[in-house]
Parts: sequence; C-alpha cells; structure tokens
Amino acid sequence: MFKNGISTGLMLWLFFLVAFVFLGYPVPLSIIVSAIGGLSGGIIVTWWKSSDLPPPQIASEEEEELIVRTNHRMGIVEAQRQRKAREDKTLRGQVFAMQQLRAKLRRSLLRRR
Repeated sequence: MFKNGISTGLMLWLFFLVAFVFLGYPVPLSIIVSAIGGLSGGIIVTWWKSSDLPPPQIASEEEEELIVRTNHRMGIVEAQRQRKAREDKTLRGQVFAMQQLRAKLRRSLLRRR
C-alpha cells in the first residue's frame, strides 16, 4: 500500500519536472515545485487506497441494556423506573432532587416549632 504511493509520487514528480522545464521555468524551481507536487500526489494516493476502517465502538452497558430490553415489551412500571433512573443522572434531575430534599427539611423544621 505504501509502495504504491511512493511509486505514484515519483512518477508525478518526474511528470511535473518535465512539464515545468518544458514551460520554461528555472531548473531549481522546477525541481522544488515538482517535488512538492509528487509528495502531495503520493500522499493522496496512499490515503485514497487505504482500507483502514475506524475501530468498532463498544456499546456501553446502558446501550446494551436498552438493546436487550427493546426486544421484549416492557410494562409501564419498568418504563417509569428507567425514566426515573435516567433523570436522576442528569443535572436537572439532581437539582429537582435537591429541591425536594429542601422542601422536606423545611417541613420538618416547621413541625418542630
């Protein structure tokens, strides 16, 4: 795979070198510009022909549980339990839980008076 990119880059470098010299550019400038063109062409060919796939993502435990549970029907009680568990993990759920705790503390303090 990498050899294909090198050979293509060398062929492009030679092509650009001959083309720039034929067009009348100075030889040192032709060598430098054609080397840049050959290098970039080789990199593009290597990337284009690569078959690297991204690594498969491993599903988290929650996703696996959700996949398993979607295969069979769940009752409304189970759905409510899962929703409550998800809400408790969010910031909004935590704030709501703190508000409920404060309200209980206020009521208990008012009863003591």
